[in-house]
Amino acid sequence: MKKNNKHYKELRLKNKEQKPQVQTPEVDLDKEVIAGRNAILEAIKSGREINKILFQEGIEKGRLKSIFAIANEKKIICQEVPKRKLDNSTTERHQGVIAYVAPYSYFELDEVVNNLEINKDTTLLILDHIEDPHNLGAIIRTAEASGVKAIIIPKRRAAVVSQTAVKASAGAIEHMPVIRVSNLTDAIKKLKEKGFWIAGTTLAERSEDYTKIAKDVPLAIVIGNEGEGMSKVVTNECDFLYHLPMLGKIQSLNASVAAGIIMYERIKSND
Repeated sequence: MKKNNKHYKELRLKNKEQKPQVQTPEVDLDKEVIAGRNAILEAIKSGREINKILFQEGIEKGRLKSIFAIANEKKIICQEVPKRKLDNSTTERHQGVIAYVAPYSYFELDEVVNNLEINKDTTLLILDHIEDPHNLGAIIRTAEASGVKAIIIPKRRAAVVSQTAVKASAGAIEHMPVIRVSNLTDAIKKLKEKGFWIAGTTLAERSEDYTKIAKDVPLAIVIGNEGEGMSKVVTNECDFLYHLPMLGKIQSLNASVAAGIIMYERIKSND
């Protein structure tokens, strides 16, 4: 399923125009950093604002050829620095290159939903207080690959789009709108007004096997917190509840693994 990157870029530019940009005197004071070749390449391609690219002294230039080519075209400053400069700038594995970027600009629920062509195949993802940024990044990566249109996260007590999440997403964050909301239940009510049905993932006895997931309606799938699962208030808003069978001694799955299984089951053919 191919994503509409042009539409995403237009949304990102519109979102950027609506928010005032703060000028910083020195680009090195910018704490927003992304690391690694794929993450930086996807950020440049998506139109994200790149302030400067730093690459490691002595690195084989051919490994960064695609980055240099696009950076030159877009007139982005590239600077060779000692490896320790990169090591001190990020805790992530940088592969010899990092980029200082503008802070991630979250999307608004209304702007995304109002621009969607909603049909029975439309899928959104709601993360009910996922706290691990690695899980957030991994979920974003799988969501983008499986055709999910947007991800909704709460503003409090949840992982944000950080360096770690960006790296774990392997560049997918640049093609996936992430929406932050003050209240998940209010967001769910808005989605229902737009025609979405809500599917929760749980171990509750009254839930159905995940292979029964609805495929004939617009669906927002809820993935619960790593330890506690979905909150009671969110569970009460769900139209469907699904579980993954646990046949071994361990009675839970990593949140990003569970999310991936559910997302791909949603797009699996009924034939």
